[in-house]
Amino acid sequence: MASPDSATLREPVVLPPMPGEHEARAAYPPIGLERSRVTGGRLVFDRDEGFDRALAQGFFLVRIPEGTDPAAGDRFAAHFHEERAGGDPLDAYRGYRHVRVPGDYQGYFDREHDQWENFYVERDNWDVLPSEVARVGRGMAGLGVTILRGVLEHLRLPREHWARVTGGLTEDRGHQMLAFNHFRSHKGVRGSKFHRDSGWVTVLRSVDPGLLALVDGRLWAVDPEPGHFIVNFGSSLEVLTERLDRPVRANVHGVVSTERAPGQPDRTSYVTFLDSDLTGTVYRFENGTPRPLQSVAEFAGQEVGRTYDDSGAL
Repeated sequence: MASPDSATLREPVVLPPMPGEHEARAAYPPIGLERSRVTGGRLVFDRDEGFDRALAQGFFLVRIPEGTDPAAGDRFAAHFHEERAGGDPLDAYRGYRHVRVPGDYQGYFDREHDQWENFYVERDNWDVLPSEVARVGRGMAGLGVTILRGVLEHLRLPREHWARVTGGLTEDRGHQMLAFNHFRSHKGVRGSKFHRDSGWVTVLRSVDPGLLALVDGRLWAVDPEPGHFIVNFGSSLEVLTERLDRPVRANVHGVVSTERAPGQPDRTSYVTFLDSDLTGTVYRFENGTPRPLQSVAEFAGQEVGRTYDDSGAL
């Protein structure tokens, strides 16, 4: 439960109940996302105004870099929740409901109020994954770090503060988490609650429509594009920049209730979350200086608690 005195607590957001995918398809058009790529280690947008628009929307597309093949992650997301069959080649991707992963917020989660079931694993524990899945995670995490550096450079934040305010992420340290999602269409509840990600940068692999985001006071569909990851910004980056001339938006988003005919595959996805270590501090830039606001542990508890509860509030 967040303290009412929390320096990072945003104003309440009023949202409709999460619709089913057929209702959402009719009601919410897809938003036009800015496109980008990484060239020479730098984040480059296809349009001159693309970077600033992406910061304001909170979402954009980035081309999947050469050498990062998402297929192994796709297989893992489709099968991690299943029981092993015994000798089946896909068994390397199954049985993860029972795998114990050390550390906070890691391992298998059965979300009571959502279709979501997840497997979360931080970089230090990626050896529990098939090696080709861990390789995808390293590629996505490296891409996320490049994006974070690009944002801070674009905003002209002094480089000497980067490592401190990001908990070392700009130096490829910090908290780098892979999260695999399976949406159980047989479960007649929301796909996932509307929420904000709590960290810095989220790199999403999805091939199915169904993600909705609140942008400029209106709900839009955020649809995947072949050959691209979807990127969105988290609350740590929003808090850091909220008093700058060009603040970064961590927009509210969630997943519609998956509706499938018998025999059709469920929706799956996976992401890499870049976050500060729980022992770190949340900062806000004021007058050119980062001001400490709250511990990351308190901030994470505040944000995560509202992500998975059964209330209609955020």
